[in-house]
Amino acid sequence: MTTHMSYIVLARKWRPQEFEDLVGQEPIVRILQNSLEQKRIAHGYLFSGPRGVGKTSTARILAKALNCKEGPTSAPCGTCSFCTSITNGSSVDVMEIDGASNNSVNDIRDLRERVKYVPSGGRYKVYIIDETHMLTDAAFNALLKTLEEPPPHVVFVLATTAPRKIPLTVLSRCQHLPFKRITVSKIRERLKKIAETEGIRISATALEMVARAADGSMRDSLTILDQISSFSTDISEADIRDLLGITETGLLVQTAEALLEGKRTDILRITSDLAEKGTDIRSFMKELIQFFRDLLVACVVKNPEEILELGNEEMHILKKIIRSTSEDRLTLVLAELLKAEVEIRSATSPRISLEMSLLRISFLSDMTPVKTILEHLDSLLAQEPEREGTGEHQQPEGDYSPANEVREAVAEHDAVTSEEKTDIEEIHTDTGTGDSDNREEIVQEDMLLTEEIWERALKRMAAPLASKLFMAEHTLTRGMLVLTLNGGDSVFADSIKKQGKSIAEVFSEELGSRITIEIVTKKKKITRQKDLKNEIMADPEIKSVLELFDGRVVDVIPGTDEKDE
Repeated sequence: MTTHMSYIVLARKWRPQEFEDLVGQEPIVRILQNSLEQKRIAHGYLFSGPRGVGKTSTARILAKALNCKEGPTSAPCGTCSFCTSITNGSSVDVMEIDGASNNSVNDIRDLRERVKYVPSGGRYKVYIIDETHMLTDAAFNALLKTLEEPPPHVVFVLATTAPRKIPLTVLSRCQHLPFKRITVSKIRERLKKIAETEGIRISATALEMVARAADGSMRDSLTILDQISSFSTDISEADIRDLLGITETGLLVQTAEALLEGKRTDILRITSDLAEKGTDIRSFMKELIQFFRDLLVACVVKNPEEILELGNEEMHILKKIIRSTSEDRLTLVLAELLKAEVEIRSATSPRISLEMSLLRISFLSDMTPVKTILEHLDSLLAQEPEREGTGEHQQPEGDYSPANEVREAVAEHDAVTSEEKTDIEEIHTDTGTGDSDNREEIVQEDMLLTEEIWERALKRMAAPLASKLFMAEHTLTRGMLVLTLNGGDSVFADSIKKQGKSIAEVFSEELGSRITIEIVTKKKKITRQKDLKNEIMADPEIKSVLELFDGRVVDVIPGTDEKDE
């Protein structure tokens, strides 16, 4: 009978056997080694963290350090009978318990009975309870007393991926050591060493892709490397993409540019290509979100290389994209992508959901950032006094559109509406083109101010001033242009008055005769709803209707007088 040695997967073959082999957990290694050297060994430890970062491996190394013939030591030999028995899982003094399948009260009661017995050969009995959060509440309660006051020869190591599910009563009885995700650079270095030792030929870029796909888990990275090495003897980037379904960086760049620049045709082409290649839409969305997150970080942080674990080529791509965008736009796009990812995850047709989401997000490119609008308004306001002083009246670029230039007017309008009074009040302000002696030269015969002349005059003025005049009613009588501001629009009176001279000059030139300006403001009369309701209730016809139908007046909405229309 011939026996064949079974293949040992890389994750088991390269499991850390001593503290120096633990990658990315240097603070925890330092704490454990110091406690061993100082003989300050706790009776209970809680190792928490993501999967595949070394929690159970650290527990086994700690068990070796406690029972090694040289120990307790911070550097177990790994060759004595105690160390080797722990390595191959045959030690009777080190028991690994699966918390998921041994989570009942009876299981914990059996454990409590066993801890009373002294170790068979080593110094300590080490109980490693994996996935501790799976224990029931009753099992946790049964464990508490033993965990708080165990025999001196017992050490508990609880390992969990969900520390929030561990009761506080248990946490307070253990030293909590949180394990963190391993960085891409450290996973890459470790994989490179393993690949060289195992004779696996893999390119540096492919190695980087495997390290990223592991998402901080060393075990996952070894599993991927194991899988890909059986797929190909000479591993390339294309092999990794085909096996893991990773999207090419170029496609992510194209998608990002299409979203930021509003290229909707490109978006449809990209989604069509994804569907033809059979790309997992959900995975693509996650990668796109990560790409925009990297873009935002690169845009906000002065030295993104210190935060982002990216190569020089990828950093160059990110910096090229952020030159033509802004932080607020990237933030908006990223927020919308996160919403879209939730929709796509539960969509019956992920492709259509992806298309609609990306098309919707692309419309953000048509929006002007608030920062740009404010800068534009500031520049216009800065130019306005200069034009008034020089007497120059330049026509704004493009066609004048009151709707686009009325933002400042609306803000001032809202500020004054709350201060409106109940009585009608008129304020008259005369503004001429020169001294009172020259006013006799004004032509006193009627002139016609057409809408064409009015619009032409507004186009010659600075946009902020033109938007205020747009709010005013205007009449021209015997050489006097009367500008009437109603209600909340009266807030613009002082601003118009200050520039009355330049306004008069513009209209004088357009009309061909010198004119004066008069500004009239009217405060809007407000009818209180309570008074209006009382007035309605006093109406005999209303009363009869209410009595007939046994009704009541719920609300009164003021109408518009015909004379005001």
